[in-house]
Amino acid sequence: MDLSPDIEGLLRQLAPQTLAALTRRYGHFDLAEDAVQEALLAAAESWPSAMPDNPAGWFTTVARRRLTDLLRSEQARRRREQSEAIRTVPLASDAPDEVWPSGERDDSLVLLFLCCHPSLTPPAQVALTLRAVGGLSTAEIARGLLLPEATITRRITRAKQTILDSGDASPCRTRPSGRGGWTWCCTSST
Repeated sequence: MDLSPDIEGLLRQLAPQTLAALTRRYGHFDLAEDAVQEALLAAAESWPSAMPDNPAGWFTTVARRRLTDLLRSEQARRRREQSEAIRTVPLASDAPDEVWPSGERDDSLVLLFLCCHPSLTPPAQVALTLRAVGGLSTAEIARGLLLPEATITRRITRAKQTILDSGDASPCRTRPSGRGGWTWCCTSST
């Protein structure tokens, strides 16, 4: 889409100002940025044929309305996900013991939920999930995330300690250990 230099310059000036205003008011930088991008597209489509009387007001209003739509969409998605999770995921105590042919119970879903414990940061959740659920080594996780292995080791160790310190870690058996017991995901070594 070819825009006149005047319109392009005006949009380059308005975009950061509008992004700053929306972020300040609504606090969602990522969604505000998406809304500003959509407003830029709308302006690029409509302004060449009919420039508004107040371009700054028009641009800010369109971006604010797009942000409102994005926030409502995000809230609705979260509500749907939460209601679906409540409706479809039984509590561990209510779930029937699913026994595999070897006679072991499958706790992999409980382990996944434990790895995504709300007190963990998203990077810690990812590293712990890849380690405990995905079965990757610390070196493999480090290579995949383009981080030093020592960083991943510390991240996983801190994540396990955070779960233990939270006091609400449910025991998740991951595999039988060689000592006749179970290796617990919260206390196993990295």
